[in-house]
Amino acid sequence: GTTADEFGEDDWYDAQKAMIQKQLDINKAEFEQLDERQRVAVEGYKAGKYAKIILEGVPAEFVQKFDAKTPIILGGLTPTEERFGFVQVRIKRHRWHKKILKTNDPLIFSLGWRRFQTLPVYSISDSRTRNRMLKYTPEHMHCFGTFTGPSSRPTRAS
Repeated sequence: GTTADEFGEDDWYDAQKAMIQKQLDINKAEFEQLDERQRVAVEGYKAGKYAKIILEGVPAEFVQKFDAKTPIILGGLTPTEERFGFVQVRIKRHRWHKKILKTNDPLIFSLGWRRFQTLPVYSISDSRTRNRMLKYTPEHMHCFGTFTGPSSRPTRAS
């Protein structure tokens, strides 16, 4: 592999762009023989394509107040994201938050599309074998927070 140290930075970016363009050309040549349905199954819908979505059980207010100029954002959850379970996070009180966080005090979390209130229990790891419960979060360090919430893959939170 080439690095930016071997070439000038502009040369490295040009080389990367050339590699990307070469791969795009290969993909285009390979997918040209496929019909539209097979192509969509392999590479998905391209940007700018329209999709027809049929909604059922829509409230009457939605239809009455519908404005075609306002975009509608649709999202969905996978079956695993619909389940609730115990979630463990690494947490630290923000320096601008005036009070120390206390175990079982309600907090609002954002996790993917979801925003929910829950009661975290704070703990700290003792010699990597067990977690010791904390009544309050430490002043200037991270600790663990365990709470009931929608299950999610690690590094999924935003």
